[in-house]
Amino acid sequence: MINYLNTYRRYACDIGRINEEAERSAQDLILTTEKVFRHDLRLIAEQIANAPGSRHVILLSGPSSSGKTTSALKLSDEFKNKGIDVQMISMDDFYLGADHVGRLPDGRPDFESVNALDIPLIKQSIEKLSTTGECVIPKYDFSNSRRSGETKEIRLSENSVIIMEGIHALNPIFSDGMPKERVMKIYVGVKQGIKDNEDYVLTNREIRFLRRLVRDNRFRKVDPDHMLSMWDSVVDGEKKYIRPYRYTSDFTINSLHIYEPCVLRDSALELLERISIDHPGYDFVEHLISSVSRFRAVDPSLVPEDSLIREFIGDGCYVY
Repeated sequence: MINYLNTYRRYACDIGRINEEAERSAQDLILTTEKVFRHDLRLIAEQIANAPGSRHVILLSGPSSSGKTTSALKLSDEFKNKGIDVQMISMDDFYLGADHVGRLPDGRPDFESVNALDIPLIKQSIEKLSTTGECVIPKYDFSNSRRSGETKEIRLSENSVIIMEGIHALNPIFSDGMPKERVMKIYVGVKQGIKDNEDYVLTNREIRFLRRLVRDNRFRKVDPDHMLSMWDSVVDGEKKYIRPYRYTSDFTINSLHIYEPCVLRDSALELLERISIDHPGYDFVEHLISSVSRFRAVDPSLVPEDSLIREFIGDGCYVY
């Protein structure tokens, strides 16, 4: 495959322009952004659909809160619109379980490591799917941090693709030795920050932090103080296990939605203001409060139900 890394969409990310468009017509700003994002996914689906071979395995990865799950689901929709069958597989189902992984210095299981996954079984599954079109995969019980004992049988037609999504999907340990024409790699990331002239108002990593802050509190009941405390270890894991392989992708998806700080604004500020001033990372919180406050608030109800941003604010059409 040709590496399309340098052709991903780049936006005009100036806070003045974003606020101006949000004030003039927030609905138009949102719908235009969504249309462009959908167009980019459609182009990727067309490239893969027209590639030689059959039963392509798509390995899709990205850091925390990059929107990789929704990107995979929306990409699946594009394939289905072309009459191509799609099977979605989460690498999370291949976790070995808390009793079978290494430990962090504080004693917690190290689920960020690639060795927390059943590597031989993933490789075997990818090979079987791309050659015979059949395999059996496990199901993971997250509530008890162990294999559930249940399995799922997958059968593919010739006219089908498999999207395997996970933070370690681009690690070459899973694709080395596989026919290159059968395996495609996609990296999803927030590839830009938002600036005021030459100075950053929000970096791409800070945008992901805000996404995760809102999502984890709303759907996982994670306290904002705890979320902030975890963030450094999340970033460290990305540096070790995700970023080294992003340049090996065939395609890169820029998941930034330039209107999103406006939609996240009120929820993010409410959560940031709940963080204790005694928290060691409070300087970062003060910076975010100051930065997020500069965006014009936009009603989240204007966001389409199939938007990637619904992964973080809820009330979307996809099941996660």
